[in-house]
Amino acid sequence: MRLAWFFLALAIATEVVGLTVMKAASESGSYLGHIVMYVSIALSYVFLAKAVKTISVGVAYAIWEGSGVAIITLVSVFVFGHVLTGREMLGLSMAIVGILLVNAGEYHDEDEAAREGATDERA
Repeated sequence: MRLAWFFLALAIATEVVGLTVMKAASESGSYLGHIVMYVSIALSYVFLAKAVKTISVGVAYAIWEGSGVAIITLVSVFVFGHVLTGREMLGLSMAIVGILLVNAGEYHDEDEAAREGATDERA
């Protein structure tokens, strides 16, 4: 299970790298930047595919996409000097709350097995 979460973290990180490089490459027109962008985004999907072998696809996708949006927004603020509007800050806050709620709603196979074991012992 931990390996799946590691793959999900790698998927998020490579997506953020790809999108950050996309912005830089679009401004400079660098072919190398475009190659790095395509490779990073492709790796992001590979890592996401490995994560969903264990984590439910809905939860993994929500965390991947929501975290990616939140992190790339922060990168755009701190690296590219974007100034967030009130609506953008509200949206970012809602995305973070949504990610936390989706993750809190996910129960793990170990938890279910423990609950079933406790039920079996009572019977």
